Amino acid sequence: MRRAKKYHTITDIVGTVYCEQKVVFDRERGDARPLEVRAKAAAGTFEHLRFQVEGQTRAAIDRRCFIATAIYGPDAAETNFLRAWRDRVLMPAMVGRLFVRAYYVVSPGLVPLLCRSRCAATAVRAGLNALLRLLGMPR
Repeated sequence: MRRAKKYHTITDIVGTVYCEQKVVFDRERGDARPLEVRAKAAAGTFEHLRFQVEGQTRAAIDRRCFIATAIYGPDAAETNFLRAWRDRVLMPAMVGRLFVRAYYVVSPGLVPLLCRSRCAATAVRAGLNALLRLLGMPR
């Protein structure tokens, strides 16, 4: 007995639009494509899934948030909220990714200043608290 796929690739969906009869034929009688073509399609599907999982894994372990970590601590609710906002709001957009990239260039140099200057740390904390309120962080 042949197991049904749990998902449909974009190739399957486009194939249905292009030629519904071929999709029905393949389902009833098996895939008639040459083995080399099926192998390349499977390799492409695998690479797509690998890329997707790699991106999700990288996002899940990206704990960078230099300034918030210096101000609030690495596991503080505020730091985690800002990380989640970065991943959810900034990273999907090109402008957001450029902002994050610039932040990662500039912020590591600012952290030592925040650690040395209580006045600078207090000012940055006030700015971050205002940002968190603006972003709707629950208290």
